[in-house]
Amino acid sequence: MVARAFDWRLLFVSFFFAFVFSVVELPVSFAIWRPEWAAISVFYWTLRAPDHVGIVFAWCVGVLLDVLEGKILGTNGLALSVTAYLVLTLQQRLRLFPLLQQSFVVFMVVGINLMIGQLIRNISGDPVAGFGYLLPAVSSALLWPFLYLVIEKIYQKFR
Repeated sequence: MVARAFDWRLLFVSFFFAFVFSVVELPVSFAIWRPEWAAISVFYWTLRAPDHVGIVFAWCVGVLLDVLEGKILGTNGLALSVTAYLVLTLQQRLRLFPLLQQSFVVFMVVGINLMIGQLIRNISGDPVAGFGYLLPAVSSALLWPFLYLVIEKIYQKFR
């Protein structure tokens, strides 16, 4: 069996759209539900291609996202690195899970991602009361099955 070369184009296109969807302006009522596009993309690509996308790649994506969003440098880098680490440790099991069960794992991992960002904001003096900051984890988990199937379909066409 001949191993095919990894196609970086789809990876970069998916992260480009993740960045665009992360910074596009939304009404306040929708903005609190905005999925964590970068975290979902890191989750997918770490699950799909763990040899090419890992902790260092996630850190670089996170730092770039920090620059785009104007956050404290390293906030998203740390959060996305932890996301990639968690997916890498669970990767063999996650591949066997059905999409609904993967959605629950996406909820947990994106929730941890958001908690890390919230912890850094609290330490830096920008606290947010309540657990409303976790709403993007819910929308990310709900979006996961559809996003997974779409990217898989596109990935198969690229191969």
